[in-house]
Amino acid sequence: MSYHLQATFSRGELDPELIYRSDLELFRSSLERCENFITLKRGGLRRRGGTKFIGEMKNSSQGGWLIPFEFGNGQYYMLEFGHLYFRVYTSAGRVGSVEVSTPYTLSDLPGLKFVQSTDTLFITGGGIAPQALKRQSETSWSIGPIAFKDGPYLDVNITPTSLKPSGLGNPVPDMTSNTAPSGTVSASNNSTAAWQVFNRSEGKVVLSGGASGWVQYRFASPVVIDAYMLQAPNDNSQNDDMPWQWNIEASNDGSNWTILDTQDGQDTWASNEWRQYAFHNETAFSYYRLSFKQGGGSNGDNSAIGQIVFHQAGQNQTAFNLAASSAAGVNGGSGFQSSDVGRHIRFRGSDGFWRWFKIVSRSSSTVVKVQLYGQALLDTKAQTAWRLGAWSGTTGWPETVGWHKSRLAFAGTLEEPQKVWESQTEDFTNFGVSHVLEASDAVTAGILSGQVNRIQWLVDDNDLIVGTSKAVRAVGKATDQDPFGPENVEQRPETNFGANGVSPIKVGSVLLYFGPYGTDMREMAYDFGANGRVSQSVSEVQSHLFRPGISGACYQQYPDSIIWAWDKQGSVVGFTYERQQQVYGMHRHDFGGPVECLADLTGSGSDEVWLIVRRTINGATRRYIEIMQRPFQDGTAEKAWHLDCAALYSGVPANRVTGLSHLEGEEVVLFADGTDYPATVEGGEVSLPNGQTAEDILIGLNVTAQAKTLPYPIAAQDGSALGRKMRVDSCQIAVQQTGSLRAGSEDGYLDELVYYRAGDPSGEPAPLRSGVLNQCVETRWQDGGQLALEVSGGKPSTILAINFGRDVEP
Repeated sequence: MSYHLQATFSRGELDPELIYRSDLELFRSSLERCENFITLKRGGLRRRGGTKFIGEMKNSSQGGWLIPFEFGNGQYYMLEFGHLYFRVYTSAGRVGSVEVSTPYTLSDLPGLKFVQSTDTLFITGGGIAPQALKRQSETSWSIGPIAFKDGPYLDVNITPTSLKPSGLGNPVPDMTSNTAPSGTVSASNNSTAAWQVFNRSEGKVVLSGGASGWVQYRFASPVVIDAYMLQAPNDNSQNDDMPWQWNIEASNDGSNWTILDTQDGQDTWASNEWRQYAFHNETAFSYYRLSFKQGGGSNGDNSAIGQIVFHQAGQNQTAFNLAASSAAGVNGGSGFQSSDVGRHIRFRGSDGFWRWFKIVSRSSSTVVKVQLYGQALLDTKAQTAWRLGAWSGTTGWPETVGWHKSRLAFAGTLEEPQKVWESQTEDFTNFGVSHVLEASDAVTAGILSGQVNRIQWLVDDNDLIVGTSKAVRAVGKATDQDPFGPENVEQRPETNFGANGVSPIKVGSVLLYFGPYGTDMREMAYDFGANGRVSQSVSEVQSHLFRPGISGACYQQYPDSIIWAWDKQGSVVGFTYERQQQVYGMHRHDFGGPVECLADLTGSGSDEVWLIVRRTINGATRRYIEIMQRPFQDGTAEKAWHLDCAALYSGVPANRVTGLSHLEGEEVVLFADGTDYPATVEGGEVSLPNGQTAEDILIGLNVTAQAKTLPYPIAAQDGSALGRKMRVDSCQIAVQQTGSLRAGSEDGYLDELVYYRAGDPSGEPAPLRSGVLNQCVETRWQDGGQLALEVSGGKPSTILAINFGRDVEP
């Protein structure tokens, strides 16, 4: 007789190719089989929780996807995405009748990437313009294309092709008097020449005999103004008459004014110098006024300016033509396309400043209608300095999104699959740059490699981690001394182990991702010895669990730090991960049908894992949304939840439970006040036998959890016992809060180790056991000295350690 103690199961199920590798250190903490058990961070095994039925998908024949939405303050939602729609759920069920149309087809859903900021979810993928999904209230949701303010752009045109606009974006006409050709100009000094600040010519217009004053323009009908340019007088370097403190004010009656913009310290103007200013405004006003102070130079008299140019908000403009001199340089020589509608064009005016157009319609291969954003143009001269927008239906839309240093980052279009674009700091929809570059401006970086490798995902860290199909690279600072920005950026290699499209999982400072074929899981962490991030496989000894290829994954941080992944066959792999404690335990799970999606969501007391499970119910295919329940740890057995697709009745003692149409025709288990009863759902209801009643009745599909120890070799007198017949004839199993556990031969008889004992309360099921269960078991010589463990029904089971005696043939 030889005794073997297995005190930990922290490695979970071992690859079949390694079950005889007793020389490995991890061998003593592994199992040959671990199904529907989870390995605990402290080394034990616990039966996984069952699942709660939440609802059936809108169309069970099609399936869908789950995307979490965490608004905060206890407001956590799961979004059911299906073919061209999404619906909203909480753990209590569907939220009202909320259903919102989307542009995403069923085939688009697995490739979607998303990040969230407060009440907005930014979504990319499907070859569709990035979308913003917003929550206005519990029952009011919307989704639509993100309204980008500027950029990003392709390289500057290098062909002779010029672009000529037919409009200026300036709603004020070229004035010839204070009232002609339209509108009214007036100034604080009642000057009859005030109109000259709007005549689009250099000069000098005195607006006040002192240091303060104003000049205004009144439109015939209200207009939305959101930017302006000022030009200094043509002799300002001599007198410094230009004001350096002012407000832009607006009114609809000429008496009550709203301040739209305030500037101070605007001094040291050169003659004829232009400066640009912008502000947020969505309201149309009839009057716009420049009200200034601190003008007139050192003597404070004869305050004067050169010109004012207002810009009408682009979305309020009447679109005008933008004509190309030829198709050369436009979409590779093919000219403007219908798919360019919505695309941006950056255009440098004759004053050297860049503006941007938005295409609203296409007239021909060389003519489009546009609206002008940023600032108004001074003239309609043709220019060869222009850049087409990088994102469009023609060039493709970014497929990936992420955060980095308070910027929203996008990556990977059809035309530029290796390009990363980051927004301006704290301005997530603005991808423009200033006339003189600033650190807060948008950043563009190309991911360099020897071949074109599509960017698969982005992850926020001190650097932006970029996963491609052949490598993982980082975008960050070129020098640590300066802030990250367009003039201080570089990309560098991290590892040449590539990734697939499944979004990676960040656990602390460690990044876990799946290889390019989804058949392995890799851990990337900073290594001080290598002075960089190092990638290594964490699935090598459990590679059999990944062979079908992983389709997706999520991370349940609390209570057990488990990564849940599902493969292309619908099987689920759990990975208990606690790097500091060297816990890398993998376990497989059967939910009674293929799992097509998993997603994590903050819950009450622990993280929730939501599932879409394809089940065959009463002979028909049903796709159900379910929530995995927390494994039982403490309390009374009646509160355990270890049945799948289950519903709970809790209340006054009852014999019959209704409302079970989702399990119609199925054999189920009724876990009633701690006791299991088999039943079949008929007419959407079940009953306890013999008129019995119970206060807590959990009704669901039975789940069998199985574990099997490894064939640990025993040293015989004449050498190794490997290959000799052996059997287990006794076992001592340390358990905690366990209501059921069977042990013995996998293909033979299993002994129940938890049973009713003398002294236990009569008329009640055997209480939960904690301690050591000492039992003789029946196994066969051909079992190879391995012990099979199994539990089913509604009762909990936690195994802490096993000590079993083995006999081996001489």
